[in-house]
Amino acid sequence: MDNFTNGQPGPGRRNRLMGLLETDDSTPEDKPAPSKKEERSGPGKREQRPLETPYQKESSNFPPKVKINLNYRPGLVSNQKDSNRFDRDRLFSAVSRGSPEALDGLLEYLRSTSKFLTDSEYTDANTGKTCLMKALLNLKNGKNDTIPRLLEIDQNTHNPRPLVNVACSDCYYRGQTALHIAIEKRSLDLVKLLVENGADVHARAHGEFFKKKKEGVYFYFGELPLSLAACTNQLEVVEYLLNNPHQKARLQEQDTQGNTVLHALVMIADDTEENTKFVSTTYVEILKAGVKVDPSWKLEEIVNYDGLNPLQLAAKTGKVEIFKHIIQREIKDPVYRHLSRKFTEWTYGPIHVCLYDLSSIDSFEENSVLEILAYSSDTPNRYKMVVLEPLNKLLQQKWETFASKRFYFSFVSYLSFMIIFTAIAYYQPLRVKPSFPVEFTAGGFLWVSGLIIILLGGIYLIFAQSLYLRRRRQSLKTMCSDSCIEILIFIQAFSLLLSAVLYGASSENYVAVMVFSLLLGWVNMLYYTRGFQRTGIYSVMIQKTILRDLLRFLLVYMIFLFGFAAALVTLMGDAPSVSQNKSLAHLESTGSHAMYGGLLSVSLELFKITIGMGDLDFQEHARFRYFVMLLLLLFVILTYILLLNMLIALMSETVTDISGYSKSVWKLQRAIAILEIEKAWLWRQGGKRRSGCFMSVGLNKKDERWCFR
Repeated sequence: MDNFTNGQPGPGRRNRLMGLLETDDSTPEDKPAPSKKEERSGPGKREQRPLETPYQKESSNFPPKVKINLNYRPGLVSNQKDSNRFDRDRLFSAVSRGSPEALDGLLEYLRSTSKFLTDSEYTDANTGKTCLMKALLNLKNGKNDTIPRLLEIDQNTHNPRPLVNVACSDCYYRGQTALHIAIEKRSLDLVKLLVENGADVHARAHGEFFKKKKEGVYFYFGELPLSLAACTNQLEVVEYLLNNPHQKARLQEQDTQGNTVLHALVMIADDTEENTKFVSTTYVEILKAGVKVDPSWKLEEIVNYDGLNPLQLAAKTGKVEIFKHIIQREIKDPVYRHLSRKFTEWTYGPIHVCLYDLSSIDSFEENSVLEILAYSSDTPNRYKMVVLEPLNKLLQQKWETFASKRFYFSFVSYLSFMIIFTAIAYYQPLRVKPSFPVEFTAGGFLWVSGLIIILLGGIYLIFAQSLYLRRRRQSLKTMCSDSCIEILIFIQAFSLLLSAVLYGASSENYVAVMVFSLLLGWVNMLYYTRGFQRTGIYSVMIQKTILRDLLRFLLVYMIFLFGFAAALVTLMGDAPSVSQNKSLAHLESTGSHAMYGGLLSVSLELFKITIGMGDLDFQEHARFRYFVMLLLLLFVILTYILLLNMLIALMSETVTDISGYSKSVWKLQRAIAILEIEKAWLWRQGGKRRSGCFMSVGLNKKDERWCFR
């Protein structure tokens, strides 16, 4: 029977209560004090530290917790001041040294205190790192003898949360397990040891460090252990994870983004020679491994949560080399030949006739590769991928079959529309009332017919461009860089309809709006240059030069122009009156020039100086004549000498740079035009066109595909 003193429980009762409550068994003076950096950071956002560093101890800044120990067994509570006590620092020190002798007595201590190696007091407070992870992060010559001992001790304590499957808990490294670390350390023996002891081969490391993002440090590998082994070029580990007798990794397993191991390989491709070689080899080995498990599996048809299979993902992310490997992959081995996307059909000397699998490529399918390259303006290297086979020949076949005829018809129609528009604008009435000629003569009939034609043309253009921009759904940046002609056509059509409304309202302002639309209409003829190779390449150079160099020059020039104009207006004051200077004609005859008091007038005069048509002596009557002259000379040096010569040099460099790939960019623009013709509602009555031929190229007659010869 327990003894009580003054109504309080006696020593025996207190012992059982302390055993029942799971608390930190270290005394306050034994606990390491939190660092000043931890104290300053407080509960808010902290600076992210590495998972393992020799220069900083693991954190012990746990939030206060009181838990009920359901594994409590009376009589097994040890004295708090036991010299054989194992705390976190002693345990981590032993495993980091790789000294299994230092773990003697650990099993007995855990049993006597009813604790487990996965309890919070044996982990890093910040990351949730366990002693097993600590041991794996401190290998010597690829080994750490404490790892088998830790696994044995954990099993002997009958831990309900096996140590081998405990994952990091912080937001940065969340989900990472000991198996991930063993694979990252490139140790097949340790991977085998962990899997034999029950490691989950489908654990997902999905913390911030393992997610792809635009900024910051990260390593995205697909979250799964199999993907990590594949993305770090460890084919032996991949083979073991797929074929081990304990828990086989599933090739169809997807991470939190829906990506499989094939998606992950595409994501880590970087188009370098060494990377492309290992990614391509591993990609094929994964496909072959799937055949060994089930020949009917089609791993390349699995899509992620964005609706992209590995081929579409390669196109979307601009990974040229792995994209080229996938679409031109040819495997000669008869067992795996059906995994090919390229089949050599016939050879005669240097002549090779091949069949290319069009699955996920032809625009007949939704979200096809052609659509991704044509409509994803933020995709890098599009012009490099569109010239690869079979895309190049496929687009050429589409162009020759139907697109060219429709494109030239559209060109002739637009040219006729612009000629009629120009004639109507040229012979526009001097007065807007009455809106239509009173006398219905032949000329009046033609004029009214022309008005109807251009009005219908404007409605068609604004409708067609609205559908195009809705289909593209681009950001403002990509629209300005990739669809500037389409935007100008939309503005042209809108201005035309607006001028028609103003004309109907008998407003003379319709003339200015109509002229603006007319000007844009002739500029937009550049769109049709993409149908001709010579003019198309020239147009590409013009567009790139404007977007790269001219816009930047104009931005800097406008800053200089506004700044100097504001300074000169302030210094020069108002223009002299005629009474003060007999007459302006007399000033002009004597060689003097009236001063310009307005900001617009001074800006115009400075612009004339920039292009060599202005005079420097229009400041003669200024109050600070010499200072004004100094400003003018400085403006000439900065703009006429510096900026203009820099613009010429940059344009020359841009033209030289673009000339190397201008043909590819032109082909990309023509590809966009081909797909637009395919999707245009005016031509869609016949339905979508499917290219290629339907034939059996796989293991059996059921494996039939659309192929392009």
